[in-house]
Amino acid sequence: MMNQEIEYIDKNGRRILPKGFDVKKAERIMGNFLNFHSLRHTTFSEVVSSLILFNTGYDGGTSSNYLCNLLGVDGGDPATLKNWKARVKP
Repeated sequence: MMNQEIEYIDKNGRRILPKGFDVKKAERIMGNFLNFHSLRHTTFSEVVSSLILFNTGYDGGTSSNYLCNLLGVDGGDPATLKNWKARVKP
């Protein structure tokens, strides 16, 4: 996915993620973060929103849940390394 012009657009034509968003990089960020942080009451959606999407302008619930889906996790699940390693990649 490096440097490809990929757009993630919802059914109404609104962008869900920024143009050219690098999902593989997001996956590495999440994996590295969970390797070094023990979170107990935080969901994947909250971590994605604050860690990856915060300054992109796409940090709403739709964007974070969509990115969680692309990463193979349920946004409502606890953000733990165990859950991250057990994820099902689409």
